[in-house]
Amino acid sequence: MSEAIFRGISGRLHRFSAHRPHEQFAAAPAVYCFARPGPGGRGWTPLFLSRTGNLAKRLAAHEQWPEATLLGATHILVHEHDERDAREYVEADLAEALRPVMNGPMFEAELEERVEAGGVRLIWAA
Repeated sequence: MSEAIFRGISGRLHRFSAHRPHEQFAAAPAVYCFARPGPGGRGWTPLFLSRTGNLAKRLAAHEQWPEATLLGATHILVHEHDERDAREYVEADLAEALRPVMNGPMFEAELEERVEAGGVRLIWAA
């Protein structure tokens, strides 16, 4: 499992390389994803998806990694791309298609629409 290929909502394929979290990362711009092995050990299940202008700096002490490990994350998937617009496109394309759990159960706009329509109820709160 040295790479992952995900299909975005656009239908385009996006290739990521798989890395262990303790590896040294390049100070390069990239889209990255915290992931766990997929069902039956096949493929990857994305848990958190984002982009950065400096991967090494961003991953040095990422505030979301501890939560990701609690959800089973074992790897960081990386799609390096120099152009900011391209990174934004890849992130948006995949976020809509994959809906990683740590990026929220729904996108904020979708949640707001459901709240306004009366389709969201609080079931339990601590």
